[in-house]
Amino acid sequence: MAAIRSFICIDVPEEVKARIEAVQAKLKRVPADVSWTRPANVHLTVKFLGDVEEARVSILRAALDEIARGCAPFELVTGCGGIFPRADRPRVLWIGIRDERGALQALVTEVEDVLSRHGFAREPRPFTAHLTIGRVRSERSARELVRRFLAEEFPSYRFLVTQLILMRSDLRPEGALYTPLHIAPLQGHS
Repeated sequence: MAAIRSFICIDVPEEVKARIEAVQAKLKRVPADVSWTRPANVHLTVKFLGDVEEARVSILRAALDEIARGCAPFELVTGCGGIFPRADRPRVLWIGIRDERGALQALVTEVEDVLSRHGFAREPRPFTAHLTIGRVRSERSARELVRRFLAEEFPSYRFLVTQLILMRSDLRPEGALYTPLHIAPLQGHS
């Protein structure tokens, strides 16, 4: 049976994607070896699922609907830039997301709890809300890239989260192709 590489995510507004594109354009002047995230693909991953058997996708759809019924729409705010794992060994460049009321963390916990009841493994690492903007592939000019990235001003954008998305990810030579498999509108009351 075919497996579908997938994840659960939250989309971000076009203005955030446009600002990320502007930051990337500046950083591309550094001759570093980076795989840049296409701005249209920028999202906030809630849970990476990996390869899921096609037969289990309906379970995920139902689980997302269940979670969304109990979760009210909530606000998030973009923060400043960061690096995984560390600035002196950069692998991922990202923009942080501030969860001022703890609603995102509560949602992540609920997703982990509900999906674990359906046999999906829990994420062992603590959740860090972020938007990946690029993956560093080698050390070439990496220090200069990190210096410029961390000096970049990234304005705070406040946005409303109104849905959870189950996304399919097909890896292609020109970059990942994302296709929504299911959208679950948040329906709870705050």
